[in-house]
Amino acid sequence: MSKNINGIAVIYAEAEQQCDLCGNISELRSYGHNGECICYECGMKDEKTTDRMMAKVLFGVEDFER
Repeated sequence: MSKNINGIAVIYAEAEQQCDLCGNISELRSYGHNGECICYECGMKDEKTTDRMMAKVLFGVEDFER
């Protein structure tokens, strides 16, 4: 699970689950386009969206550019 606790970004290890996009069993994060839980490989297929969603989840930032 990834979340922001009192302004601090916290990323916990997760139990493996089925990726909402590709179906592979892996550790997931909720960084998909619509908040889907996705694996690392799916996250790397659209790095811009993954970065944007990670910034939203961890820092509450809507507009993020690398």
